[in-house]
Amino acid sequence: MKALLILGLALLLAAGVWWTGKRGAGPGAAFAERLYQKGVLNAAGRAELLSRMRKGTLSVWETDSTGEQTAQVPTNGPPGILAFCAEAFQNEFQYRTFNQEMLYELMELANDSADQAPGKSRVRVVSKYAATLKRFHNDTVAFTRWYRQQLPARLRIEDAIRAEDSVGEMGWTIYPPLSAISPPLTHWISEQRSAFGKTRTRTARDLFALGLIEQPVYEELQRQLRMGQLRTEAEVCHTASELTQHRATYARTKAEQLRWLRRLQRAGVLSEAQHQRLVRNYQPFQLYKPFDLLAYCERGRIVDLRKLPRQPEALYPALFAQLPALLPGFHYTNLRVTTSIKDFGPTSLAQNVTLSFRAGGRRYEDTFWQDFINKDGTDPNPPLGAQVSEYFQRSLNQWLADQNSPLRLYRASTPDARSVYGNERLGLIAMTKAQRALWGPAYYFLSDESHDNRFNSTHIEQLIADYRQLGLFSQLSAAELVKGREAALRGHKTSYAAVLLCFPNVIHPIDWESAISPAPYAARTRALAAISRGGFAPTHIQDGFNPDLPEDATFSFGFRLGGQAYGMRLKINSDWLDTDFVDLIKRALREQHAPGQLYDCLGGEGYIFLTPTQHAQLSVTQPELFEAPADNLEE
Repeated sequence: MKALLILGLALLLAAGVWWTGKRGAGPGAAFAERLYQKGVLNAAGRAELLSRMRKGTLSVWETDSTGEQTAQVPTNGPPGILAFCAEAFQNEFQYRTFNQEMLYELMELANDSADQAPGKSRVRVVSKYAATLKRFHNDTVAFTRWYRQQLPARLRIEDAIRAEDSVGEMGWTIYPPLSAISPPLTHWISEQRSAFGKTRTRTARDLFALGLIEQPVYEELQRQLRMGQLRTEAEVCHTASELTQHRATYARTKAEQLRWLRRLQRAGVLSEAQHQRLVRNYQPFQLYKPFDLLAYCERGRIVDLRKLPRQPEALYPALFAQLPALLPGFHYTNLRVTTSIKDFGPTSLAQNVTLSFRAGGRRYEDTFWQDFINKDGTDPNPPLGAQVSEYFQRSLNQWLADQNSPLRLYRASTPDARSVYGNERLGLIAMTKAQRALWGPAYYFLSDESHDNRFNSTHIEQLIADYRQLGLFSQLSAAELVKGREAALRGHKTSYAAVLLCFPNVIHPIDWESAISPAPYAARTRALAAISRGGFAPTHIQDGFNPDLPEDATFSFGFRLGGQAYGMRLKINSDWLDTDFVDLIKRALREQHAPGQLYDCLGGEGYIFLTPTQHAQLSVTQPELFEAPADNLEE
């Protein structure tokens, strides 16, 4: 009798705690109970949802009028509850698939342990399954059935759920990344509900029946389900949350977008006629996506890449044909496009494109990376449309700079089924710096372009003459000067460092994460000597680095300069170089009264050797040389 009394008190206490939590959670608390009763959440999921409601930690993302994600907004309403359900389903997928024992065995198969004889762990794992398979007389079906029975119960949850919707071929277990040794596992979803997509249509129906989503949202979910766009329960809940939040904030967001469209019109991005057309054509609960607005802009255009040729020799002429309508005064001739191939590893090739044309009495030429292809000629990741290099507009923007134009040509991207950038459609728009600012950060939407006309072709010619007079090119041959000048006038330069990098042995860029081969410090010491124009001439360079040295080990590094030995112990730090080796070189230069010194440039990713006079002059006329990183000159 006493035991029954204690049990009853415990149940009353638990119920009291749950009810207190429910009361503190606000009006949305009823939804937590309904989701539990409907078999979406289990008891732990209901408790977690109520706890977050009490703490006010449910939230959704709100976006501004340009479609940029801005901030998380707390809400205990349906959008926040649906966002929690999406998270719960995502976590449940991990809970039902993470198999730590199998993960360790996969790691053993992939990497033999250092403290075992080579192949020992691999043999052990393979032998284990070979012996078990033998017990079943090589019947793999019986073996698989037996193996499943050995799995933890949570890994068999999905097997017991009848598939109401078809799912993709995912197998009966999902291997997580080998780096995820022990992810936090939460179990907030009912075991009668799939996390693999088997019950996604019922989940959408239940969200509607529970009152979490309205009829239009439910109809949109059904449409996307029919189209195969929603593959799992988590995706259903996530989309429902976004659509519901959109409807809840639509009036305010539309008003913001209308004000933004008016700013675009006043800045000359949209004509008055196109602005009025856009305002008239709003559909219920519609917001314009920034990418789609390009078709209405004065100097904008959207190109369907699926309809363009894939070969660069035909692709870029087709794109150039669109440009005179976007770039005032652009008339080009002698357009040439050629491709070249470079080896890139054991199975891949890097395809580069050289694009040249004449405009305004000048010849423009640029070489840029186009794509990776397999050595058998196939594409490792076939795009949905023609592949347009992210660098193709560099020479065009150099032409604009040569005209002292305030415009720059931007490329715009929009996601597709393959990536956040996408390559089904390409947007092109010419804008001033002030017009570009109206689109917000737009990191994934618009390319990054410089409006600095100081680096037009005329100014670059003058810079080259100034650098020669200053003595920065005294070590270069006539052929190297000609080649460097041609490189400096290609593409679109946006910094002094970018111009200097076109000439050999002037700036030495350093990849600090490159301690991966024997004697990397000796190679960099010789490279720093090469840019010194004879001011740093070390001998007897010693480099004891070896990539096989253990972590935190030290090794000797040194050289002789002016008859004096300089040396120190450097540290191993994974594949990162120890920056102390440069400090040793700088000290040696000071002590030997060298004619110059090494100065940081490229934002700390490179060095330039200058005499005191050269450094003093450049510090006044080109201070950003010692601060700003250079352009990415990929070829």
